[in-house]
Amino acid sequence: MFGYIVPDKMNMYIKDFTLFRAYYCGLCKTLGRTGLPHTRLCTNYDTTFLSVLAHSLNGREVNIKNAPCILNPFKKRSFVAADDISYKVADITVLLGYYKLSDDVIDGQKGRALLKPWLYSRMRKAKKRCPEVWESIKNGYSDLRKLEREKCDSIDKAADPFGNIIEKIVCYLVPNADENTKIFAYELGKLVYLFDAVDDVWKDCKKKRYNPFIAKYGKPASKEEFLKERLQDVEFLLKTSYNTLVEAYDKMNIVVSEGVLSNIVYLGIDMQIKRLLKGEDKCIATRL
Repeated sequence: MFGYIVPDKMNMYIKDFTLFRAYYCGLCKTLGRTGLPHTRLCTNYDTTFLSVLAHSLNGREVNIKNAPCILNPFKKRSFVAADDISYKVADITVLLGYYKLSDDVIDGQKGRALLKPWLYSRMRKAKKRCPEVWESIKNGYSDLRKLEREKCDSIDKAADPFGNIIEKIVCYLVPNADENTKIFAYELGKLVYLFDAVDDVWKDCKKKRYNPFIAKYGKPASKEEFLKERLQDVEFLLKTSYNTLVEAYDKMNIVVSEGVLSNIVYLGIDMQIKRLLKGEDKCIATRL
Protein backbone atom coordinates (compact mmCIF):
# COMPACT_ATOMS: atom_id res chain seq x y z
CA MET A 1 0.00 0.00 0.00
CA PHE A 2 2.88 2.36 -0.68
CA GLY A 3 3.66 4.72 -3.52
CA TYR A 4 0.41 6.65 -3.83
CA ILE A 5 1.06 9.81 -1.79
CA VAL A 6 3.43 11.65 -4.10
CA PRO A 7 3.98 15.25 -5.21
CA ASP A 8 2.94 16.55 -8.60
CA LYS A 9 6.49 17.31 -9.65
CA MET A 10 5.52 19.01 -12.91
CA ASN A 11 3.44 21.60 -11.04
CA MET A 12 5.67 22.05 -8.01
CA TYR A 13 7.79 25.11 -7.25
CA ILE A 14 11.50 24.32 -7.32
CA LYS A 15 11.89 25.42 -3.68
CA ASP A 16 9.11 23.06 -2.58
CA PHE A 17 10.45 20.14 -4.62
CA THR A 18 13.93 20.73 -3.19
CA LEU A 19 12.49 20.75 0.33
CA PHE A 20 10.48 17.55 -0.23
CA ARG A 21 13.59 15.86 -1.58
CA ALA A 22 15.48 17.03 1.52
CA TYR A 23 12.81 15.42 3.72
CA TYR A 24 13.09 12.22 1.65
CA CYS A 25 16.89 12.15 1.88
CA GLY A 26 16.65 12.98 5.59
CA LEU A 27 14.42 9.95 6.17
CA CYS A 28 16.87 7.77 4.23
CA LYS A 29 19.81 8.99 6.34
CA THR A 30 17.87 8.55 9.59
CA LEU A 31 16.99 4.98 8.64
CA GLY A 32 20.65 4.33 7.82
CA ARG A 33 21.77 5.84 11.11
CA THR A 34 19.33 3.80 13.21
CA GLY A 35 19.70 0.48 11.37
CA LEU A 36 21.85 -1.44 8.94
CA PRO A 37 22.44 0.13 5.50
CA HIS A 38 19.75 -1.98 3.83
CA THR A 39 17.16 -0.41 6.17
CA ARG A 40 17.34 2.61 3.87
CA LEU A 41 15.35 0.58 1.33
CA CYS A 42 12.26 1.25 3.46
CA THR A 43 12.38 4.93 2.47
CA ASN A 44 9.19 5.88 0.66
CA TYR A 45 7.16 8.91 -0.37
CA ASP A 46 4.22 8.11 1.91
CA THR A 47 6.09 8.27 5.23
CA THR A 48 8.11 11.19 3.89
CA PHE A 49 4.76 12.97 3.61
CA LEU A 50 4.00 12.00 7.24
CA SER A 51 7.31 13.58 8.26
CA VAL A 52 6.44 16.84 6.48
CA LEU A 53 2.94 16.81 8.01
CA ALA A 54 4.22 16.12 11.54
CA HIS A 55 6.84 18.87 11.39
CA SER A 56 4.24 21.32 10.08
CA LEU A 57 1.51 20.57 12.61
CA ASN A 58 4.01 20.65 15.48
CA GLY A 59 5.37 23.99 14.22
CA ARG A 60 8.88 22.58 13.92
CA GLU A 61 11.22 24.31 11.51
CA VAL A 62 13.74 21.93 9.97
CA ASN A 63 17.50 22.24 9.73
CA ILE A 64 18.85 21.62 6.22
CA LYS A 65 22.35 20.19 5.84
CA ASN A 66 24.44 18.88 2.95
CA ALA A 67 26.24 15.56 2.77
CA PRO A 68 27.25 12.91 0.18
CA CYS A 69 24.50 10.54 -0.94
CA ILE A 70 25.02 6.79 -0.43
CA LEU A 71 24.10 6.25 -4.10
CA ASN A 72 26.50 8.95 -5.27
CA PRO A 73 29.30 9.52 -2.70
CA PHE A 74 30.92 12.19 -4.89
CA LYS A 75 27.87 14.46 -4.93
CA LYS A 76 26.43 16.25 -1.91
CA ARG A 77 22.67 16.48 -1.46
CA SER A 78 20.54 18.53 0.89
CA PHE A 79 18.75 16.67 3.66
CA VAL A 80 16.64 17.46 6.71
CA ALA A 81 18.77 16.92 9.79
CA ALA A 82 17.33 14.30 12.14
CA ASP A 83 15.30 15.43 15.15
CA ASP A 84 12.93 13.63 17.51
CA ILE A 85 10.12 13.67 14.91
CA SER A 86 12.45 12.22 12.26
CA TYR A 87 13.40 9.33 14.53
CA LYS A 88 9.74 8.57 15.21
CA VAL A 89 8.94 8.62 11.49
CA ALA A 90 11.88 6.30 10.82
CA ASP A 91 10.52 3.81 13.37
CA ILE A 92 7.04 4.05 11.85
CA THR A 93 8.51 3.50 8.37
CA VAL A 94 10.16 0.28 9.52
CA LEU A 95 7.05 -0.99 11.32
CA LEU A 96 4.84 -0.33 8.29
CA GLY A 97 7.45 -1.86 5.98
CA TYR A 98 7.71 -5.00 8.10
CA TYR A 99 3.96 -5.47 8.20
CA LYS A 100 3.76 -4.82 4.46
CA LEU A 101 6.22 -7.69 3.91
CA SER A 102 4.16 -9.92 6.22
CA ASP A 103 1.00 -8.97 4.34
CA ASP A 104 2.62 -9.76 0.99
CA VAL A 105 3.68 -13.20 2.25
CA ILE A 106 0.11 -13.95 3.37
CA ASP A 107 -1.10 -12.84 -0.07
CA GLY A 108 1.09 -15.48 -1.68
CA GLN A 109 4.30 -13.59 -2.41
CA LYS A 110 6.41 -16.18 -0.57
CA GLY A 111 9.69 -14.71 -1.79
CA ARG A 112 9.12 -11.68 0.41
CA ALA A 113 9.59 -13.91 3.47
CA LEU A 114 13.34 -13.90 2.72
CA LEU A 115 13.42 -10.14 3.35
CA LYS A 116 11.77 -10.20 6.78
CA PRO A 117 14.86 -11.35 8.74
CA TRP A 118 16.75 -8.34 7.34
CA LEU A 119 14.30 -6.01 9.05
CA TYR A 120 13.53 -8.07 12.13
CA SER A 121 16.09 -6.62 14.56
CA ARG A 122 15.37 -3.05 13.45
CA MET A 123 11.64 -3.73 13.74
CA ARG A 124 12.06 -4.93 17.33
CA LYS A 125 13.84 -1.72 18.28
CA ALA A 126 11.07 0.36 16.68
CA LYS A 127 8.42 -1.75 18.40
CA LYS A 128 10.07 -1.14 21.77
CA ARG A 129 10.33 2.64 21.22
CA CYS A 130 6.75 3.15 20.03
CA PRO A 131 4.62 0.23 21.28
CA GLU A 132 1.36 2.13 20.74
CA VAL A 133 2.08 2.46 17.01
CA TRP A 134 2.97 -1.23 16.81
CA GLU A 135 -0.33 -2.14 18.51
CA SER A 136 -2.27 0.12 16.15
CA ILE A 137 -0.67 -1.44 13.07
CA LYS A 138 -1.01 -5.00 14.42
CA ASN A 139 -4.66 -4.52 15.39
CA GLY A 140 -5.47 -2.73 12.14
CA TYR A 141 -4.02 -5.51 9.99
CA SER A 142 -5.74 -8.11 12.19
CA ASP A 143 -9.09 -6.38 11.59
CA LEU A 144 -8.34 -6.21 7.89
CA ARG A 145 -7.52 -9.92 7.72
CA LYS A 146 -10.75 -10.75 9.54
CA LEU A 147 -12.76 -8.77 7.00
CA GLU A 148 -10.91 -10.51 4.17
CA ARG A 149 -11.70 -13.95 5.60
CA GLU A 150 -15.35 -12.93 5.86
CA LYS A 151 -15.30 -11.76 2.22
CA CYS A 152 -16.62 -8.38 3.35
CA ASP A 153 -18.56 -6.75 0.53
CA SER A 154 -18.71 -3.30 2.15
CA ILE A 155 -15.93 -1.23 0.59
CA ASP A 156 -16.07 1.46 3.28
CA LYS A 157 -15.87 -1.15 6.03
CA ALA A 158 -12.90 -2.85 4.34
CA ALA A 159 -11.03 0.48 4.10
CA ASP A 160 -11.73 1.41 7.73
CA PRO A 161 -8.83 -0.49 9.40
CA PHE A 162 -6.14 1.22 7.32
CA GLY A 163 -7.80 4.58 7.89
CA ASN A 164 -7.62 3.91 11.63
CA ILE A 165 -3.94 2.92 11.38
CA ILE A 166 -2.93 6.19 9.72
CA GLU A 167 -5.11 8.25 12.07
CA LYS A 168 -3.43 6.71 15.12
CA ILE A 169 0.03 7.15 13.62
CA VAL A 170 -0.61 10.85 12.97
CA CYS A 171 -1.99 11.28 16.50
CA TYR A 172 1.23 9.71 17.82
CA LEU A 173 3.34 12.14 15.77
CA VAL A 174 1.09 15.11 16.61
CA PRO A 175 0.02 14.71 20.27
CA ASN A 176 -2.29 17.73 20.15
CA ALA A 177 -4.02 16.71 16.93
CA ASP A 178 -7.42 18.34 16.55
CA GLU A 179 -10.52 16.79 15.00
CA ASN A 180 -9.70 18.08 11.51
CA THR A 181 -6.26 16.49 11.66
CA LYS A 182 -7.78 13.18 12.74
CA ILE A 183 -10.33 13.29 9.90
CA PHE A 184 -7.58 14.15 7.42
CA ALA A 185 -5.37 11.27 8.59
CA TYR A 186 -8.24 8.77 8.56
CA GLU A 187 -9.32 9.73 5.04
CA LEU A 188 -5.70 9.59 3.86
CA GLY A 189 -5.36 6.01 5.07
CA LYS A 190 -8.73 5.11 3.61
CA LEU A 191 -7.76 6.58 0.23
CA VAL A 192 -4.47 4.66 0.16
CA TYR A 193 -6.38 1.42 0.76
CA LEU A 194 -8.93 2.24 -1.94
CA PHE A 195 -6.18 3.25 -4.40
CA ASP A 196 -4.47 -0.08 -3.82
CA ALA A 197 -7.72 -2.02 -4.21
CA VAL A 198 -8.58 -0.32 -7.53
CA ASP A 199 -5.03 -0.67 -8.80
CA ASP A 200 -4.88 -4.41 -7.98
CA VAL A 201 -8.43 -5.43 -8.89
CA TRP A 202 -7.42 -7.50 -11.92
CA LYS A 203 -4.28 -8.89 -10.30
CA ASP A 204 -6.31 -9.97 -7.25
CA CYS A 205 -8.92 -11.51 -9.53
CA LYS A 206 -6.36 -13.63 -11.39
CA LYS A 207 -4.68 -14.77 -8.16
CA LYS A 208 -8.02 -15.34 -6.40
CA ARG A 209 -7.18 -12.89 -3.62
CA TYR A 210 -9.64 -10.80 -1.66
CA ASN A 211 -10.48 -7.40 -3.04
CA PRO A 212 -13.44 -5.35 -1.73
CA PHE A 213 -14.48 -4.33 -5.25
CA ILE A 214 -14.56 -7.96 -6.38
CA ALA A 215 -16.48 -8.94 -3.23
CA LYS A 216 -19.10 -6.28 -3.97
CA TYR A 217 -19.36 -6.34 -7.76
CA GLY A 218 -18.11 -9.79 -8.72
CA LYS A 219 -15.14 -10.86 -10.84
CA PRO A 220 -14.38 -8.49 -13.73
CA ALA A 221 -13.42 -9.68 -17.22
CA SER A 222 -10.43 -7.30 -17.08
CA LYS A 223 -9.32 -4.15 -15.30
CA GLU A 224 -10.45 -2.08 -18.28
CA GLU A 225 -13.88 -3.72 -18.21
CA PHE A 226 -14.15 -3.16 -14.46
CA LEU A 227 -13.41 0.56 -14.79
CA LYS A 228 -15.77 0.87 -17.74
CA GLU A 229 -18.67 -0.76 -15.91
CA ARG A 230 -18.04 0.66 -12.43
CA LEU A 231 -16.41 4.00 -13.20
CA GLN A 232 -19.14 6.11 -11.60
CA ASP A 233 -19.21 4.02 -8.42
CA VAL A 234 -15.41 4.00 -8.05
CA GLU A 235 -15.12 7.72 -8.83
CA PHE A 236 -17.84 8.52 -6.28
CA LEU A 237 -16.05 6.54 -3.55
CA LEU A 238 -12.63 8.04 -4.23
CA LYS A 239 -13.81 11.62 -4.64
CA THR A 240 -16.11 11.52 -1.60
CA SER A 241 -13.19 10.48 0.57
CA TYR A 242 -10.84 12.93 -1.16
CA ASN A 243 -13.24 15.87 -0.76
CA THR A 244 -13.58 15.10 2.96
CA LEU A 245 -9.78 15.02 3.21
CA VAL A 246 -9.41 18.39 1.44
CA GLU A 247 -12.14 19.97 3.57
CA ALA A 248 -10.31 18.89 6.73
CA TYR A 249 -6.94 20.03 5.35
CA ASP A 250 -8.32 23.51 4.62
CA LYS A 251 -9.15 23.89 8.34
CA MET A 252 -5.84 22.57 9.66
CA ASN A 253 -3.14 24.80 11.11
CA ILE A 254 -0.36 24.27 8.56
CA VAL A 255 2.69 26.13 9.84
CA VAL A 256 5.80 24.68 8.16
CA SER A 257 6.38 23.46 4.59
CA GLU A 258 2.91 24.53 3.43
CA GLY A 259 3.91 24.53 -0.24
CA VAL A 260 5.01 20.90 -0.11
CA LEU A 261 1.89 19.72 1.69
CA SER A 262 -0.52 21.69 -0.47
CA ASN A 263 1.04 20.41 -3.68
CA ILE A 264 0.62 16.80 -2.56
CA VAL A 265 -2.90 17.28 -1.14
CA TYR A 266 -4.39 19.46 -3.89
CA LEU A 267 -2.47 18.14 -6.89
CA GLY A 268 -0.58 14.92 -6.15
CA ILE A 269 -3.46 12.91 -4.68
CA ASP A 270 -5.90 14.25 -7.28
CA MET A 271 -3.40 13.23 -9.97
CA GLN A 272 -3.38 9.68 -8.60
CA ILE A 273 -7.19 9.52 -8.66
CA LYS A 274 -7.22 10.55 -12.32
CA ARG A 275 -4.54 7.97 -13.19
CA LEU A 276 -6.33 5.16 -11.44
CA LEU A 277 -9.67 5.98 -13.05
CA LYS A 278 -7.93 5.81 -16.43
CA GLY A 279 -6.40 2.44 -15.56
CA GLU A 280 -2.84 3.78 -15.50
CA ASP A 281 -0.08 2.60 -13.19
CA LYS A 282 -0.22 3.99 -9.69
CA CYS A 283 2.93 6.06 -9.88
CA ILE A 284 4.70 7.34 -12.95
CA ALA A 285 8.34 7.57 -11.89
CA THR A 286 8.78 10.71 -9.79
CA ARG A 287 12.52 10.84 -9.47
CA LEU A 288 13.96 12.75 -6.58
